[in-house]
Amino acid sequence: MTEPAKPSPLGPITLHSALQSFAENTGGLFMTAFLVAQGVSQPLALASFAGLVMTRYAMRALILPLAIARGLKTVILIGIAVRAAGYVLLGFVTRADGWMLAYVLAMGLGSVLYWTAWHGYNAAIAQGASRGRQVSLQQAATAGVAIVAPVIGGLIHDHMGPVAGFALIAAIQLAAAWPLLAAPDVRVAADVQMDPAMIRFARPLYCAEGLHSGAVNVVWNLALFVSLGERFGAFGGTLALSGACAAGASLLVGRRIDAGQGRIMVPLAYGCAGLAVLVKVVSWHHPYAAIGATALGALVTPITQVALLAPLYTMARQSACPLRFAMATEAGWDLGCALACMLAAGALALGVSYSWPILSGLVGVATVTLMLAHWYAKRDPA
Repeated sequence: MTEPAKPSPLGPITLHSALQSFAENTGGLFMTAFLVAQGVSQPLALASFAGLVMTRYAMRALILPLAIARGLKTVILIGIAVRAAGYVLLGFVTRADGWMLAYVLAMGLGSVLYWTAWHGYNAAIAQGASRGRQVSLQQAATAGVAIVAPVIGGLIHDHMGPVAGFALIAAIQLAAAWPLLAAPDVRVAADVQMDPAMIRFARPLYCAEGLHSGAVNVVWNLALFVSLGERFGAFGGTLALSGACAAGASLLVGRRIDAGQGRIMVPLAYGCAGLAVLVKVVSWHHPYAAIGATALGALVTPITQVALLAPLYTMARQSACPLRFAMATEAGWDLGCALACMLAAGALALGVSYSWPILSGLVGVATVTLMLAHWYAKRDPA
């Protein structure tokens, strides 16, 4: 894979990250809550999200020939357009019907095109000495937008019809493509020999993070919506509070990683993540406690994401092809997240509370901690 023509495209990609976060925090985060509000059962809403990520898993092979022919930026732009179409389809869902199936398939395809290409693109343009700052700038941009976007999302879902509301969110999603038009492209080589050992390490790492993320984000968000009386305004306001708590945390950890302190930040970041899981387990059915737990989880999220993505981007850059690396390893995230959602769906169908499915996130936290500690111990000074 050849290097991009421009040395520092951080401005366009940071602006894109902010707009993408705006679409995600007004639409994507409300998906399972919206389905439940439309009469879909809570287990089926979680199972549909699992189906979405498994659609990503099944369609990932489509990316490589398109990227070889057109470049990574084109794949990202197509993914944005398909995701926008998915939001439009979601607005027509009134129950578990054909519209819901169409949404799951469209959003699954759009997400795999966008996110796999996006991570490959980020790894390809990453500047080694400042890889942590690059990731942390994007995390700060997304966290800053997350302060206001969920409130706007709550207003959209409370006061606009679903068709008009999700059409507006689709327009926001399309607007996220605009900054990338000025960003450099990254070409993908047709024949590359990958390092299987690096892929074998990264795939279970992604899977563990997917299990953690599915439990404390997807499952938790639905539990929070139920705890808050299924009110979109209260749900959006709580997510906005969590965005305010997260906005500054990522910049600090990015600098620490670039300074060679990754092995110090991993136990700190994931120790806090484990604590956040336990707090969510005991607080989900108490509205005010759940609001506090959401804020704590949001404070932890950018720290863990920077600690995780900085080494993953380094691995991808050290591989022969960042895109192929992303394709081979991100499937692990899909499996982990789908597992968390299906565990929760099964538990709820059997009459078990949200506590046990959320607790499964601890398995992911422990696994990621051990694997990242091993990675940083080999590369950072004592």
